[in-house]
Amino acid sequence: MSTSHNRQELHEEITPPSSFVFAPLTPPSSGKKPFVQAGKIITLFKTIRAGKHIKQPPWSEFQLSPTERTEINRQLDQDEDLRGFVEYKIRYDFDAANDLLVVRMPTAIHELFLARVEEAIHNQLKSIYAESTSRSTFAKKVKIARSTRIHLPNDKDPDGIQSKYEPDTSFWHDDAEYPGVVIEVAYSEKRKHLTSLADAYLLDSDANIQSVVGLDIEYGEKRSRKATLSVWRTRIFHTAHGDELRAVQEIVDEAFRDEQGNPTNRPGLQLHLSDFANKGLVRDQIGTQDQDLVVSTKELCQFLTDAEEKVHQLGSLSKDSLAPGVTKRKRSETPPEELSSSDEARYVEEEERAVK
Repeated sequence: MSTSHNRQELHEEITPPSSFVFAPLTPPSSGKKPFVQAGKIITLFKTIRAGKHIKQPPWSEFQLSPTERTEINRQLDQDEDLRGFVEYKIRYDFDAANDLLVVRMPTAIHELFLARVEEAIHNQLKSIYAESTSRSTFAKKVKIARSTRIHLPNDKDPDGIQSKYEPDTSFWHDDAEYPGVVIEVAYSEKRKHLTSLADAYLLDSDANIQSVVGLDIEYGEKRSRKATLSVWRTRIFHTAHGDELRAVQEIVDEAFRDEQGNPTNRPGLQLHLSDFANKGLVRDQIGTQDQDLVVSTKELCQFLTDAEEKVHQLGSLSKDSLAPGVTKRKRSETPPEELSSSDEARYVEEEERAVK
């Protein structure tokens, strides 16, 4: 079965019918209170749908309030086409504990690099398939889930809305409620949030997510080609107030590519087969028959260099041209809704009024 088909099945099985990321918690205001953040978010959604988001950063944060969450839902309820586009075409996270919405738009370099990392890990899982051991059955059930949505409880409000994340990629065992391994590719805007993301994945899943990997491929200075990796796992700490589950960064910004673009002599990305599902499944299905999966610094460096070169060469690579005299005819379609200039003007006006 193809990877893309597996991802689609996971998405259909796990993603519940939703009203954006949060049900309205506050009745709509009868006044004319400006919803500055809500306006910016709706405008961004329309910009993306119109294909005019070229200069938009790959990581955009919006701090919300309950009333603005309600306003976003209200506006999406009035535009079913936009709601559908947001739900199925736009990648976004919602941190319910902090009322933080993040819209993700990774670049081509991020996606090409990540695809190679996924392939390297998946190939090692496939090499276990041929074994006549319990590891083989376990490994066959681990699928690439890419950005399949992860819904996590909000401990600050157990009866309220859940947090939602769409990671850069994840590996999900067929029998598990949560993925075992989550991988995030970091860049300047996202770097400072990796630790809090790791905390959310590991702690809010009650350690069912076993390992979080951060691959930082845009390291500060533009002239530097340095790239690093980090790995977080959970650990129980015994304190005077009882046992505490904490996320621990076991590998801290370890370089796999130096400033000149060469692979380092570090170990690289090291995972365990037992990372790919929760401890109960691991205990029942593979017992103590664990195995390491390693993506070397040389491989990681090559994957990243290949991705960068591919993107830089776009426009000069091989392609065919139509023969002279051949024209193209496309089926007629309903034109997409253009971003309303009046919407933009209104939100700018509201923002200025809010500042005053």
